Amino acid sequence: EEIEIMAYLTHETFLKKVESSNSKYWQEGKTYRWQYMEYVINNLKQICPNDSKLIEAGTSGMPLSDKSFLYEYPEYDLNVTPFKINGERINNYQFDCFTALQVWEHLDNQSAAFQEVMRISKSAVLSFPYKWDWGDARHKGIDGKKIERWTCGIRPVSIKIINHRAIYIWKF
Repeated sequence: EEIEIMAYLTHETFLKKVESSNSKYWQEGKTYRWQYMEYVINNLKQICPNDSKLIEAGTSGMPLSDKSFLYEYPEYDLNVTPFKINGERINNYQFDCFTALQVWEHLDNQSAAFQEVMRISKSAVLSFPYKWDWGDARHKGIDGKKIERWTCGIRPVSIKIINHRAIYIWKF
């Protein structure tokens, strides 16, 4: 069986997608968003090599890999557990890595969703708005203590802050 090569998003492809998107969200934030996305991609290359299964939630049209399973709205509702695909519950450890960048603060029950991530995946990379004092209420007041509550007190293997975004990486 031939292994499909997982191609991660490059800066050049990212810029082309941003320009063709006509999205104010991506165009205004392309520089600082790429900085944290590039950090995540570099880590994913270690966590999810070519024959891995990556699931990405809430990519806003900018997936990090062309071989990811995209768990996008309205296909998913991360506020309801367990995770389902086409109405079927995802089995334990079906994925090598789960990513959700700037998604967790939008959920109603972050800790229940994180428990599901631990059930379906062997590792996770999540980013959070970190100590923001701007934007709407769901983006404000997120610090290490709140993230720890949202992630059931499970210690990450690394934490990096880039442009007011906290990037947490777990291996379960």
